[in-house]
Amino acid sequence: MKIIGAGIAGLLAANMLRHRNPTVIEKQPSLPNNHSAVLRFRSHVIGDVTGIEFKKVNVIKATLEWKNPVADALAYAEKNTGTMLSNRSIPQGVSTVERYIAPPNLIEQLADGIDINYGYKIEADGYIDRCEVATISTMPMPVLMDVLHYTNTPIFRSISGINLHAKVAQCDAYVSLYVPNPDYPFSRISLMGNDLVVEVPFVSDLNDEITYSEAIYVAASLLGIEKERLSNIEIIVQQYAKIQEIDEGIRKSFMHWASDKFNIYSLGRYACWRPGLLLDDLVQDIRLIDRWSSGGGYARKLRS
Repeated sequence: MKIIGAGIAGLLAANMLRHRNPTVIEKQPSLPNNHSAVLRFRSHVIGDVTGIEFKKVNVIKATLEWKNPVADALAYAEKNTGTMLSNRSIPQGVSTVERYIAPPNLIEQLADGIDINYGYKIEADGYIDRCEVATISTMPMPVLMDVLHYTNTPIFRSISGINLHAKVAQCDAYVSLYVPNPDYPFSRISLMGNDLVVEVPFVSDLNDEITYSEAIYVAASLLGIEKERLSNIEIIVQQYAKIQEIDEGIRKSFMHWASDKFNIYSLGRYACWRPGLLLDDLVQDIRLIDRWSSGGGYARKLRS
């Protein structure tokens, strides 16, 4: 089996499918880490299947109130997607939820012992023909559609963004504060232990390190953290910070077409273009792909 992409989804698949002798192909020259936003899991299932120890924590969640619950929910959706939507919820009041935290070197642990070929350009290596072995693609769906010359291409809407990181002295907390107020450029402020993560949807007018530093100082102050406690400020651009749904029929038709015609199976939020897909869900998806690609063609037609 071949796996396209050495991100979390691809490496998780490689770990779970060791019995298929997988080879991972990655366009970057070295191991990438494409997940710079908050990385929390709702269960310990990924730790269970990989043997990697996850930390169980309690996360405090709250919303910085702006107008009223309805206006805040609409504003938060618009800040993240460019459109007022009623299918996005934000916390009302203060709540505490149980989550599992991966170790900081999760990517390196997932890559350990995996055969990875770096600097591999998919567009130039003949993937227009049917793959000789079953292939899992973690490439974003619009990219794979282009590679395979798919004609029924929908309009894909996605929002790029910036994730700001900083270390906080004497801190070991897990919180998220949702910020619907459009006067603030960021949408969510989180603490992951001593790591402050500030998510800024869109690539906004903030265009230099001084301005971004000011933004992270403001965000930190909303959590009661003084700027003097921050260090190691980092600015990371994320191309697909948020994605919007496409027509479900088109989405499923393409995935079936790619697997039936090219022996390529899509895996992950961007590859399947499913905004609500959680990393925890990948375990079941990988098991399904393993079964389908081993000869379960009829089952594949029943479920994409």
